[in-house]
Amino acid sequence: MKLKDAFDEFKAVAFKIGSEEYAFHIEQVISIEKPQPITAVPGMPEHVLGIINLRGNITPIINLSSIFFSGSSSPNSLSQRYIVVKYSEKPIGLVVDEATDVLDIPVDTIQKDTLSDQHSNPYLIGISNLGKRLLILIDVNQLLSSLSPMLHDFSENKILGSVEHETQYSN
Repeated sequence: MKLKDAFDEFKAVAFKIGSEEYAFHIEQVISIEKPQPITAVPGMPEHVLGIINLRGNITPIINLSSIFFSGSSSPNSLSQRYIVVKYSEKPIGLVVDEATDVLDIPVDTIQKDTLSDQHSNPYLIGISNLGKRLLILIDVNQLLSSLSPMLHDFSENKILGSVEHETQYSN
């Protein structure tokens, strides 16, 4: 998602991981959910915590802290939320420490040339300077496509498809 395409006129969902603030374009977000029990799936990468049943949809849950900060984990807290986004037409839950607000970000506050190496993190769109707040703008689709192919298999139901198939015929 290019800055001009994604952020001409937009609302963003802001969230925190640790003390840092980030934002996704609101069109990339389906919902914000309170945490619920996660079912672990063997053999998943460290950043995939497992799956949940979200209103009848099997939804992978990914720890953004472990992606952004190389293996560190966010503590569970009462303010922790899952930001559910759509990736390859399937929902994916992203664990954040806190969903702070939905806000309008003026395009003239966004700087994209301040990032040191955009090629190493293609999902970093820019940084918005809102006075006392700096928001790091993230493209969800670029972020998720940069992760392991196993996540793509989740979105295509390749991992769980065989289990669903077996269950369907075992009745």
